[in-house]
Amino acid sequence: MPHATLLAPSQDELNAAIREAIDAVDAELRELSLSIHSNPELAWNEHHAHDVLTEYMSRQRGFVVTKHAYDLPTAWTAVFTSSAPASNDDKLSVVGFNSEMDALKGIGHACGHNLIAIAGCAAAIGVARTLERFHLPGIVVLLGTPAEEAGGGKAVLLQRGAYDEFDACLMVHPGPGGGGKHGAGIMTSSCVAGLTVTYHGASAHAGGAPEKGRNALDAAVLAYQNISALRQQLPKDAKVHGIITGCENWSANVIPGEAKLLYGIRSPSASDLAALIPRVLRCFAGAALAANCTYTLASEILYLDVRPSPGLAQAFKEFAEKEYGEEGYEVPEDCPTGGSTDFGNVSYRYSDSYTAAVATPSAHLATLRAASALASSGLRVLTSPSFRAQIRREWEEDMRVAQGEKAVRAIERLVPSVEVGPGGKEVREGRFCDYCVCGCEK
Repeated sequence: MPHATLLAPSQDELNAAIREAIDAVDAELRELSLSIHSNPELAWNEHHAHDVLTEYMSRQRGFVVTKHAYDLPTAWTAVFTSSAPASNDDKLSVVGFNSEMDALKGIGHACGHNLIAIAGCAAAIGVARTLERFHLPGIVVLLGTPAEEAGGGKAVLLQRGAYDEFDACLMVHPGPGGGGKHGAGIMTSSCVAGLTVTYHGASAHAGGAPEKGRNALDAAVLAYQNISALRQQLPKDAKVHGIITGCENWSANVIPGEAKLLYGIRSPSASDLAALIPRVLRCFAGAALAANCTYTLASEILYLDVRPSPGLAQAFKEFAEKEYGEEGYEVPEDCPTGGSTDFGNVSYRYSDSYTAAVATPSAHLATLRAASALASSGLRVLTSPSFRAQIRREWEEDMRVAQGEKAVRAIERLVPSVEVGPGGKEVREGRFCDYCVCGCEK
């Protein structure tokens, strides 16, 4: 039961309370993790995960659960509000955690989202029980976030205001271990724009009337070759990769009137991506001009690079080292990865062996330890105004140096993204770019 204390609890007391609270739900979370692992579901279809997670969080004292949150069928929230008032009648601080749910096609939970799901639950419960125990003010929000692997679920939630009130937002992601390294307290990811380029020509019989045709496949092949030539002059950390997709109506004796390419454009930051995209668009435009075709460009929802907080990462590292003796959590100055995500998780090379690994007891133990460190970092946000101010300053300075808002606006002008909802349907209008053969916007 909650009880008041005359003296503020020490960090050691808070950490011990977090560990005790999470240890108390260890077996329940293991069962929950295996249930999700055994029922892999693709993006926007995480119905089993949604149901078992919301049912579980509904049974946790003090949490108010909202199913199908923000008009998304598999999103959800679980909110705990402390009964302790904020000091000086200030607004209660809010810390957020994330539970991912979706799996990968063909190989299930090789990305370990069953572990991410229970890590979010564990961290939220750990903070909530500690706030109760020491009668501390604060709000804990756990978001069930669909469609990380495809669809940018968190980006859609962000656009709909799910993260607006957070003072800090945290999550963990599993990865391969070994060599005495337990992981990283801080990682970044690449910024990526996904494009679908459709070339429009004119079909004609290749033997009987080739002069009447305008070959859209030629345009696609030329664009592919243009991109290949462009790569010679790209920075080493820039990636442009894609495929030409076939058409079931193609025939060897008919000049194709339509052809498509799917491309991903990656850079370490939004500002780098804003500089790279125009060079790629010129490759598409030049191919259309050479083949006497037009083209339409559609872009997926933008995955921005993660801007992590050194202060939060250091708090995570300190807990892991002190409580578990795990000294492998590094906080490097430069930590780029080739993966992209709608949050700070890092994509790895997935395999069937990793699908099995994320269901092991050792993976479960590592997850709850990481969740405890995550909870400690989040609790510090709620209980320390100076720490809260520190991470805010870090974020503002990082945004200033990275020219964050300016870069994002530049990208959106070049390739406005489509907000894609469940079933692949667009849920906003007017988000396509049409280009004529010279590449200018119509």
